[in-house]
Amino acid sequence: MTRIAFFAPWLQTGGTQRHLQQVIGLLDPSRFCARVYTLRPGGDVEAELTAAGVSITSLDVGGSLGSPRAMLAMVRAARGLRAEGVQVVHGYQWRPALVGAIVGRLARIPLLLAGKRSLTGTDARARLAWRMIGRRVDTIVTNADALRDEAKGHGVVARWEVIPSGVDVERFRSTPGGVEAKRALGLDPLRPVIGTVGRLEERKQHDHLLRAVRAMVAQGSAAPQVLLVGDGPLRVRLAEEAAHLGLASAVRFAGALTDVRPALAAMDVFVLPSAAEGMSNALLEAMAAGRPVIGTAVGGTSEVIEDERTGILVPAGDVSRLASQIRGLLANPGRGEFLGTAARRAVTQRFGAPAMVERLEHVYDERLDARLRRAA
Repeated sequence: MTRIAFFAPWLQTGGTQRHLQQVIGLLDPSRFCARVYTLRPGGDVEAELTAAGVSITSLDVGGSLGSPRAMLAMVRAARGLRAEGVQVVHGYQWRPALVGAIVGRLARIPLLLAGKRSLTGTDARARLAWRMIGRRVDTIVTNADALRDEAKGHGVVARWEVIPSGVDVERFRSTPGGVEAKRALGLDPLRPVIGTVGRLEERKQHDHLLRAVRAMVAQGSAAPQVLLVGDGPLRVRLAEEAAHLGLASAVRFAGALTDVRPALAAMDVFVLPSAAEGMSNALLEAMAAGRPVIGTAVGGTSEVIEDERTGILVPAGDVSRLASQIRGLLANPGRGEFLGTAARRAVTQRFGAPAMVERLEHVYDERLDARLRRAA
């Protein structure tokens, strides 16, 4: 039995947190035993994992990883790893990955890995952290070539393993009908809905989606309903932007949803207007739900969508082009249905969750075996 300790941030709903939950749920229980250390306590995903019998310990390291509080927490965690006979440490995101690498080194854990699931961009602290992590772990696992290539450009030297994100396709087949879903969300069932799922933050560029809808109205189209699923620091600003554009009555802020399937079912078109993306779980889930998708040609999105075959790619920041593509799909439901069916087929073939976890299990087995043989 291989014992794995996952290091994670706060277990509130988010792409990385749901991915971790998915991995733990699909690991072969006859071969792997998983437990989780978090940097901060709480969150709905923590509650769900605890209810499923997963052991979770919060290190509660505070705001600075260099503080005495954090250092003491890491020493305690190292003692716990040794006592439990943990053989693999896998940290997700840079802070947990760095903590996991330090704790794993202190505990002399045979195999240390880090999971990089988002672009670093201009974050100087994250760039430095990933360079440090690359020198301390056996492998960095990422879900898109774009993330690996960006990190290499930032000077991160490491062994890399690219394993695309996985989605439970069967779960997203069972969604309510569009009319029923719209009614349940308080939307007009007779009017089209465009929407997106994601944290309300700068890089997601929700404001570009709002401006695209305004451009459609300026060109004579009726304003579709806009469904924004997610929460974040730009909630108030986006509401103000919607009002400024004359779209306040057309935009619905649904907040963070534990189950996004009804929201996806309500969307006639799913849009991911981001300025930067790794590999978006929300995009994969929308495709698994059979939604026609439009995404910006950035990062991992370009690795997921085959333009004009499984979805539509537009240049990031091109509001006019985005408006034109949305208008075209709403005007031609048959094309949208074709793209949605092709999207679901592509996700099933390339991004199924069981296949993703099998590849991760293979990495654990292969790398751990190599480490133990070298140590013998």
